Amino acid sequence: MKIMRKINKLQINELKDFKDIFDRLLEYVFDDKKILIAVSGWPDSMFLSVLIYNYFIQNQLDLNNLFFIHCNHKTRKETEEEQKFIKEFFDWLNLNITIYSRNEKKTENSLRNWRYGEFQKIIDQNHIDYILTWHNLTDRIESSFMNVFRGSGLNGFLSMKFIDQSPLLQNVKTIRPLLSFTKIQIEDFCSKFKIPFFIDQSNLDSTTSLRNKIRLELFPQFEQLSNSKGSFYQSMFNIYSELENQEEQSFWNLIEIRKSAYWNSNYAFLRDIPLPKISQNIILQVLKKLNLSSNITEKTLNDLYAFFQNSKQGHKYINGTYFFLSHSKIYIIKAKENFWKKHIEKSIIINKLWKLEVWKEIVSVDNSDTIWLKIRYPKSWDKIWNKTWSKYCINKQIPIFWRNFIPVIVSSNNILKYFYSQ
Repeated sequence: MKIMRKINKLQINELKDFKDIFDRLLEYVFDDKKILIAVSGWPDSMFLSVLIYNYFIQNQLDLNNLFFIHCNHKTRKETEEEQKFIKEFFDWLNLNITIYSRNEKKTENSLRNWRYGEFQKIIDQNHIDYILTWHNLTDRIESSFMNVFRGSGLNGFLSMKFIDQSPLLQNVKTIRPLLSFTKIQIEDFCSKFKIPFFIDQSNLDSTTSLRNKIRLELFPQFEQLSNSKGSFYQSMFNIYSELENQEEQSFWNLIEIRKSAYWNSNYAFLRDIPLPKISQNIILQVLKKLNLSSNITEKTLNDLYAFFQNSKQGHKYINGTYFFLSHSKIYIIKAKENFWKKHIEKSIIINKLWKLEVWKEIVSVDNSDTIWLKIRYPKSWDKIWNKTWSKYCINKQIPIFWRNFIPVIVSSNNILKYFYSQ
C-alpha cells in the first residue's frame, strides 16, 4: 500500500452529485444521532469520511456526534506509515479518530472479530445510533456473485442493503451510503476533490481471493461484452433497485420511531401508506417479518384487515404488539398491554434556565417567566389554550400512545409549554 498524494485542501463545494444520498440519510441521520465510520485509508473509506463530514456541515449537525475509528492490524510493514497519515489527516479536519493496534498476526477471521470487537466498544461507550460503512456498488456485485457461486437464493443476492442490522454488532444498525457508486467512480471522486488515500496492493492480485478474481478477471469480461462502458454496472444497479422496490411493496417500509423510556417497548415502527392499498397478504407478510404470525387465525387476519380499512383511529393488540391507527398512519409498537395508559408521577421545580435531559427527555427552558413553575407529565384534567389536553392532542395529531409521556410546564393545571418530538 502506498500514499497516493499529500493532504490538500478539500474542494467539495458543490454537493449536487450526492443530493440523493443526503436526502436518504436525512431519514436516519439528524438532530443528535451519533454516527461511527471505520477508516481503512483506502479510497472508499476516505471518500465516505469526507462526504459525511460535509453532510454534517451542510445540515448543521454537531460534529461531536461524528466518530471515526481506524484499526491497524499490523500485518504489513506499511501500516505504521498509514496510521500516522490517517491521524494527521483527521487532526487537520479537527475530527477525533480512535486508533487501535494489534501486534499479533492472526487469521483473517480472528482479525475481523477483533476489529468488530473494537467497533462494539466505541458503539457502547458513546451510544452510537448507526455505523456507516464504505461498501460500494462494486463490492455489492462481488458479494452477490460470491453468494450465487455458493448456492444462495435471493436473500444472498441482495445481501448488502442501504440499511440493515449487522450480525456482528449489537445495538446499532449499518448504513451503506455508497451503494450507487462503483470503486472506479469513488477513486475518480477522490481525485476530483483531492482526497488522499492509500492503495492496498494485495487487492490487485487475483490469486489472493475469490473476490479479487471476480473483480479483476470476471467483471472486465462482462464489461467487454457490454454494449457500452459501465452498462454492466448500471444494469446490476437497476436490478437491485427493482428487487428492493418489490420487496418494499411486499413487506412495507417500516420506519423506526422514537420510543419513550417508559414504554418498555422492544421496537416501535411507523408506516405511512394509503390504507386502501393494504391487503391481507401485505398484513400477513408484516406479521411474518416481525415474528408475529404464529397462532394467527384467519379470523384475526380478517379483523385486522377490516380495522385498517374501516377505522380512522384506534388500536389492535396481537401477540404482544400494538397496531395503532392514527391520522392515516399505522404505528407498530411491541410493549405490554395498556402501556400507553400509564401515568408518570414525577415533577421538578424550574429554578434556572437550561437545556438538559429530564427523565430521559431533552427539554429546553428558555423563558424566565417559567422560573418556579413545575415540569411534570400531563394529567387528565390539564388544559391548554382552553382545551383539554386530550382534545388538544387530537387537533395536533399527537398519537394516543404519546400523550401521557410528554413533559409539560404547568401553572396550576394549565399547560404553558410541552416537549414533544416524534
